[in-house]
Amino acid sequence: MVTGKFVVSSFAMLLLVFMTDFARIALATDHVRPSKKPETWNIGGFIMVSVVLGVAMLAEALGLLWFAWSRFGLATNNDALYTFSFLTLLYFAAFSIVSARERRWFWTTMPSKTLIVALAADALTGTILTFVRLPGLLPLPLGRTLAIFAYAMVSCLVVNDALKVAMIKWRIPTAVA
Repeated sequence: MVTGKFVVSSFAMLLLVFMTDFARIALATDHVRPSKKPETWNIGGFIMVSVVLGVAMLAEALGLLWFAWSRFGLATNNDALYTFSFLTLLYFAAFSIVSARERRWFWTTMPSKTLIVALAADALTGTILTFVRLPGLLPLPLGRTLAIFAYAMVSCLVVNDALKVAMIKWRIPTAVA
């Protein structure tokens, strides 16, 4: 609504949903440490953490869009805008899976090899697809692509992971067994 145009094409959104499904399915192979005691259905604290992290990721993604809107010429080039938004959503999705799989710091347990391969394949395939000139996806300069990747990585694995750990310790101490 602020930009006056769609920031992601329907094709890019469909591609994103299809691609990230493989990584989410690969979560079934992951081996995070189970709780020492039985889980309860008191999920209010986890919902609060999820809402806060969702709002944080939205603010981070919109902040990046605001920065890139004028500096990357996205206001005048819809295909570049669609590619930028596609990559932003793709990288945020991949890195948020790495963070969300663990209640503690994301590095506490190593993800399964299948999950690592699925996430890497997702990010690499999505990046390569932006360079083959699919309809509505204009190749961005490699430096900009790497900047989006680095921004999403720092946002999810540093800022949001610290926020998650702090909220879980403060909000739901019984769930951190």
